[in-house]
Amino acid sequence: MKRFQLYNMHCIENGVTDLEKEYDYLIMAGGSDYRAYELLRKCLKYNVTSRKILFFDFEERKTDLAREDIKAYNEYKNLGFQTEPLKCYITDPSSCLKSLSESGIHFAKNDKIAIDISCFTKPYFFSILMYLKEQAKLSSITVFYTEPMSYIFSKGSYQSYHSTSGTLEVIEIPGYPGSDIGTTKKVLIILLGFDSELSSLICDEVSPDEIIIVNGFPAYSPKFKDISIINNERLLSNFGSPMSIKYAKANNPFETFNLLEDLKRSQPNSFFNIAPLGTKPMALGACLLAISYQSIRVVYPLPEKYTKKTTQKCYHSWAYTIPLTSE
Repeated sequence: MKRFQLYNMHCIENGVTDLEKEYDYLIMAGGSDYRAYELLRKCLKYNVTSRKILFFDFEERKTDLAREDIKAYNEYKNLGFQTEPLKCYITDPSSCLKSLSESGIHFAKNDKIAIDISCFTKPYFFSILMYLKEQAKLSSITVFYTEPMSYIFSKGSYQSYHSTSGTLEVIEIPGYPGSDIGTTKKVLIILLGFDSELSSLICDEVSPDEIIIVNGFPAYSPKFKDISIINNERLLSNFGSPMSIKYAKANNPFETFNLLEDLKRSQPNSFFNIAPLGTKPMALGACLLAISYQSIRVVYPLPEKYTKKTTQKCYHSWAYTIPLTSE
């Protein structure tokens, strides 16, 4: 896949004139964050329809919730859409593909498919996009994403942000094992997020010869780029490997793809490991690169538990037309 000079990235607040108004399938995830169903609200507002809505119903996200969070999780039932629930487990990314198979759903090459990644974990939507490319042979897909207005800092401090709890295990995201054949150097690219221990854990696990940090700038909000730097002070100050910091716009997957592809082309004999800890649009750009260059390994810290609610309110909603093939 070639560097993007032109791409389709559309802010839904400005209407949907550049988008499809009808899809065969819309894939979405349940959650108690308000933004979980913002896309459905936008679909109602702009008369966007889908023949089937595949609703990934995460068991862990429904247990031990406060009453108001149960109401928030179930809000999709009050918006008038018919959904097909798919039982799955957030700590097992492969369960999403198993649920699709067991439900008898088979995508056709010409189906118009959209996925809302706002409340999917990154291993989940990485696995789904690889499946749609390899099994359904889709040439492109519409990806929706709603930015949060703010994140929840449990103790009022930026350094108190945690999206996970319990034991962490660094995994290769299913479908993205990469290949180090013929390489002489191991490079780790970290798309920087707020969770400080995640980046350090991955560095310890990968033991790279070189670390490249990609921070989201411009960020959704100016303070967010600084929070990610502050919260990753240990990584930025304590690791001995050569390290550089690059920047890509936090809500633009195509800029992230272009940056990462430039890095890949500049070191053809290096084995690239990517850890998509930053924003989901940036992770989407990394996913697109890893689909294009299957020699790239994608690693992620899989936790014992995810925090059930990490954001408040909504900012902009975006639609991206993502090519899955180089044709």
